[in-house]
Amino acid sequence: MTDSISNLLDLMRVSSTAYIAKNLTAPWGVLISEHPHLARFHLVISGSTFIGVAGTDQKEALNKGDIAIIPRGEAHSYSNDEARSSYVSKAYPTAKSIPRFELFEQNSTDTHLLCGYFEISDDTPSAILSLMPNLLIGRASDPNMVKKFEIIVDLAREELLNNTSLSQTTLNRLTEILCVYTIQAWLESTQSENDQIRALADPKTRLVLEEIHQSPAANWSVEIFAQLVGQSRTAFSSQFKLAMGVSPMRYVRQRRIRLSCKMLESGNMSMGEVAFKSGYSDTNAFNRAFKREVGVSPGVIKNRSQKAG
Repeated sequence: MTDSISNLLDLMRVSSTAYIAKNLTAPWGVLISEHPHLARFHLVISGSTFIGVAGTDQKEALNKGDIAIIPRGEAHSYSNDEARSSYVSKAYPTAKSIPRFELFEQNSTDTHLLCGYFEISDDTPSAILSLMPNLLIGRASDPNMVKKFEIIVDLAREELLNNTSLSQTTLNRLTEILCVYTIQAWLESTQSENDQIRALADPKTRLVLEEIHQSPAANWSVEIFAQLVGQSRTAFSSQFKLAMGVSPMRYVRQRRIRLSCKMLESGNMSMGEVAFKSGYSDTNAFNRAFKREVGVSPGVIKNRSQKAG
């Protein structure tokens, strides 16, 4: 793995939850409902299945050890037949669901899937997620991954066979690693062809993002960022916008407003306190910036949270 890919992966914090293990006997066809804020995954422990994203003609065959990731949580289906058109609708898994693992029979001819979801930290640039395909496949047959996938899938199978009190935690970590490996393989395959990914992977971009994420309320300027990475203001602004899709100061504003939303939802601070801690000394300036990003005033968000509480 190159340093540039490592830089990108370091910006991401993936937290995986294995939710359900299913034994599937043909015929089967399951449609999973959309969940925009929760990425889903399906790992084939044994057997095979077809998977596709709703509204597209794309269907991918998954075999033992393959993992499918739906990064943006679109509705999707899996079935034993590529041509299948009827499905049973399911809403799982969700972040509030209780995990359920069916007993895995070692010599069964059934297909056995381990399904779940993973959450990506707020520090992950949205540009990375927007660039990902709606269906990301990690292949156990990939020459660069075959040994790693084999070890991890074998460990997952053992956990499902034994199903101890520690299985949930172990399966979470194992599927987390598979998700990271799959994202890594995608980044490596697209980096040479995609200027935006190369810009995102640049150490200068990572340095500035880390500074913003650590102190979004600081008195930032394009000049300060340019000095930090040793570039002219024009060169820095151009590279940052290529990487992130927005200007440096727009990104700062987005981070500040995201921070302020969390404080407003907590309901423990006055509007003046939220504005100040978000980097705005003037409440009117904070209101304008907030409405520009969110579409409503901060007071609306605060009132919604108070009613919900």
